[in-house]
Amino acid sequence: MDVKQMFDTLTREEQPPAAVDVGRAVATGRAVRRRRRAAVAGATVTAAVTAAVTAAVTAAVVLATWTVRPSPERQEQVAVPATATPQPIYRGFAELKKEQPPKGRIASVPPLVMWVSDAPGKNELFLCESGPNGSSCSGFRPLAAGEFARTEGKLRGVDVWFGFARSTVHGVRAVTKNGRRLPGNLTRGVAAGLGLWSVEYPRGADVRRLDFVDAKGKILQRIAAR
Repeated sequence: MDVKQMFDTLTREEQPPAAVDVGRAVATGRAVRRRRRAAVAGATVTAAVTAAVTAAVTAAVVLATWTVRPSPERQEQVAVPATATPQPIYRGFAELKKEQPPKGRIASVPPLVMWVSDAPGKNELFLCESGPNGSSCSGFRPLAAGEFARTEGKLRGVDVWFGFARSTVHGVRAVTKNGRRLPGNLTRGVAAGLGLWSVEYPRGADVRRLDFVDAKGKILQRIAAR
């Protein structure tokens, strides 16, 4: 290769690059940026939709669980029917129930379970009770004319009065010296047209009487608490 050919070759290799279309390059850059922004926006929307769906599913599961399983408060509020036969949780309950079978139903009047049983005496019944102090029965005569209720006794060491009442009695309560009313428990229609009741009150409460009321709250009878 002579000097002239070598010079021509070097001249061609050192030529500046071809002219660039600036407008086309700018347009291309803008298109790339638009595609990137669209991709980011699409990913954000997808994430938001996924989060919303997850939250909705979680809420549905929680709601279904709450519907199927009542809260502890609700569970604590579900009561066993008062006339259901109680379990023999008290001392002597099973034996006494066998010896003195119920004449009618067994009533749950907390803290006692009670029932009426036939007595050997003429025109007499037994009122049987089972509770914190054990189990026992005591005889009673029918209520006299104009008598709506009667106390059968008070538990030893526990502030509880109990007894029986006519079916016309719909409620019983203890009344303290300062007029405070303490509602009791009553199961109506246990046997022989009688209901069984109990009134438990706080230790130290100065209870002066027991009130027995009808369905409208009218006092039918008052018994002094002695």
